[in-house]
Amino acid sequence: MDDTILKITLAAFLHDIGKFAEEGMEMLPGFWEGNAALYQPEHNGQFSHRHALYTAAFIDHIEKLLPTVFNKAQWGLEDPFINLAAGHHKPETPLQWVIAMADRIASGWDRTKFDTYNTAVAWQDYRKTRLMPLFEHLGKDRQPAGRDGHAWRYPLREISAQGIFPVQGSQAEPKEDIAARAEYKKLFEAFVSALEKLRHREEDVALWLEHLDSLMLIFTSSIPAARAGNTIPDVSLYDHARITAALAAALYLYHTQTESLNVPTIQDDMPAKFLLIGGDFYGIQDFIFSDGGQTGKARSKILRGRSFAVTLFSELAADMLCRAIGLTALSVVLNAAGKFTIIAPNTPETLDAIRQVEQEINAWLMRHTFGESALGIAWEVATPADFKAGVFADLWERLGRSMERRKFHKLDLDRCGGAVPGYLDAFHNDLKHPLCPFCGKRPSSPQVEGARLLGEAHSACVLCHDHILLGERIVKDEQIAVLSIDAVLKGEGNHLLEPVFGRYRMAFLGGALTALARQGQVLKFWDTAISRKDGTVQKEITARFINGYVPLIRTEDLYDERIIKEEKSEARQLEDIDQLIENNLKTFGHIAAKARNPVDDGKYEGIAALGVLKADVDQLGMLMSAGIPPELFTVSRLAALSRQLNFFFTVYLPHLLATDTRFQDVYTVFAGGDDLFLIGPWNRMIDLSLHLCEAFASYVCDNPEIHFSAGISLHKPGTPLKRLAEASEEALKKAKAGELGKRGNKITVFDETAPWHEFAKLAVIKREIMQWWDDNTVNSAMIYRLNNFIEKARQANDVIASGAAGLEDMESLKWRALFRYSVERNIGKGLPAEQRRDRITEFSQAALWLEEHGSRLKMALWDVIYNKR
Repeated sequence: MDDTILKITLAAFLHDIGKFAEEGMEMLPGFWEGNAALYQPEHNGQFSHRHALYTAAFIDHIEKLLPTVFNKAQWGLEDPFINLAAGHHKPETPLQWVIAMADRIASGWDRTKFDTYNTAVAWQDYRKTRLMPLFEHLGKDRQPAGRDGHAWRYPLREISAQGIFPVQGSQAEPKEDIAARAEYKKLFEAFVSALEKLRHREEDVALWLEHLDSLMLIFTSSIPAARAGNTIPDVSLYDHARITAALAAALYLYHTQTESLNVPTIQDDMPAKFLLIGGDFYGIQDFIFSDGGQTGKARSKILRGRSFAVTLFSELAADMLCRAIGLTALSVVLNAAGKFTIIAPNTPETLDAIRQVEQEINAWLMRHTFGESALGIAWEVATPADFKAGVFADLWERLGRSMERRKFHKLDLDRCGGAVPGYLDAFHNDLKHPLCPFCGKRPSSPQVEGARLLGEAHSACVLCHDHILLGERIVKDEQIAVLSIDAVLKGEGNHLLEPVFGRYRMAFLGGALTALARQGQVLKFWDTAISRKDGTVQKEITARFINGYVPLIRTEDLYDERIIKEEKSEARQLEDIDQLIENNLKTFGHIAAKARNPVDDGKYEGIAALGVLKADVDQLGMLMSAGIPPELFTVSRLAALSRQLNFFFTVYLPHLLATDTRFQDVYTVFAGGDDLFLIGPWNRMIDLSLHLCEAFASYVCDNPEIHFSAGISLHKPGTPLKRLAEASEEALKKAKAGELGKRGNKITVFDETAPWHEFAKLAVIKREIMQWWDDNTVNSAMIYRLNNFIEKARQANDVIASGAAGLEDMESLKWRALFRYSVERNIGKGLPAEQRRDRITEFSQAALWLEEHGSRLKMALWDVIYNKR
């Protein structure tokens, strides 16, 4: 990595750190007098932009916590690092102007005035200002209406599973300035303490930068970038800093490669200096759910491993492209759900890098997936002025159209068309299974024949072996290292055999990796843990929220008759408890068995089945493009919105599944971006779907225009993976169907679809029917009769709606009389007359449920039947 690129990126990333440091750090005596004129503009004899001086003070006062190269004159071009970071409001040199322009592109046009802002935030009150959620005013006709029109705020705290939720403004904004400053001071002191422990400060500055990026995310994503004056404080300090760093790096490379690194040219905002690059992986679901039919007990491992591999593909493709262009990881401004966006310089060198990387990655994917998966890269040229509010929406739409067109030519048929060269010759007929039994596509490899991970299958291709290894290790190891291809690894079972894209080695290694980092062989070092205790994240290396929750066999499961019965049914021999704990990822058979409910005397009732939940946010693209007014649509807001939405699925959801005992048997296939795919005990999945709907509503400030749809399908644990995906996708499509403007915001289960508010009512009805069953108000026969009346009521409603019917159809209109007759005959038999009458009256409300919900009553009734069977 070029030293000057690192220097520019870091300086731009830290240029506003003074806004944070100002509240928690005491400036050393004499520093203000000696440096104010250097970094602060002067107006009418008064210095402004005090935070710039605090940025300098931060770099000066805690230099021992920063890489020593920061203060070396030979590091990068020209300007001292401290001047680059702090000189953006009083720039003099070309490099300082690069950062100043990046700041103005990312920040100046973000600081939008309130349309109806009666009273500006007084400068002395800026400490009390808290970050406003973008979700609150997202949607048609929900534009912000002044400070008083924003009811929600983010608390000033580090990222955690609960800390990412907005609260009412009165709960977040202190009334007194002293309390506001105390909150900042506490957060800043925690940040400095974590900065001191940040690894690889001296071994590798580029690696340390990624750790610092993570630390800034944790501590500054709830701090407003602009807190005073006529501003909307809805962009965080973190998002502003990150966009500034990406723009600055691209600007520097553009002017260097075009030999125009001079102040007038840097200030010119009309030339097309940028490329906005979009990357998209195609065929994700086919890749994850490919099934050779013999996966057996490895199904849960390989499914988790494939899902994680897709995340790796997206992360590493973006990294590979950045390295080829000469950029750091901070140039990736969006990355979620298999898609990424990069800000790069508009130069021939960049275009050559794009073509080379895309070709290299697709060649690797072709060799391993035979065209099933591919990477598409599209781009749009942009001027600095194109990032201005009111204009950026058009740029973003152009990129979206380019990416859509790219989908229609995913593969270069001149290179990839025809038979796969050498495919048949790659088979080894002396192996137990010459064709990999896990994917059913690739030849098995002698390299992994008989490996412990493969179990009875004995054979596999290298890629499926690696996916099983991933699925096993990521539930046990929280830290993952991405190493260069030349890194020497010792031992077995701690790394993938096949380098990703032929360049990246993935390994599960203990320790700090100091020696490897010093040699430049540690490209990334991630920690995926989220604390079960308080939902906080790791701070010594890069925190990456890419490892969804999966259920492990707990100690109590070893004595759970449901698990024991499942083990016996699969004829699995376990020598002792330790062996079961060591092999601790629950199988789908274990998960399905946990759907059965305990009753008296150690017995269980209900069916053992999987519930597959698929959900995604409704019409998100339209909501973002049409829901944010053009004058507010900026790259910083786009990045902030994407990050905040992703956090619900990657920070809150895993912590919920890990800590809520109702959902600890739920398996995450994938969750991130704006969607999720979960597998669990069928009845817990129904409960979880409603819980997530309510939690998501709180997360988006109860904005009725932001919602998601969900589909749930039920399956036996041995159902092929592809069928699990297809059935849940069919249910989700049904939930999303509807007229334009009324699509989504529904759930489908038992092949019935209901809006969420109605589904919540049906959940109450389910509990009432369950209570009737438990206290013998009704017997099972009457419950099944009620199921028959659902169909009769549906037919009657169809007759009434059509306005015309034959005599046979008219028969269905008798359902109310038949229902009353059945109730009188079957409810409360053997009870005293008065008590029996009470029971009949109570059960008769089921007729009202039939009237109101029609066939959707099945969603409650079938839930009861399957739980009691």
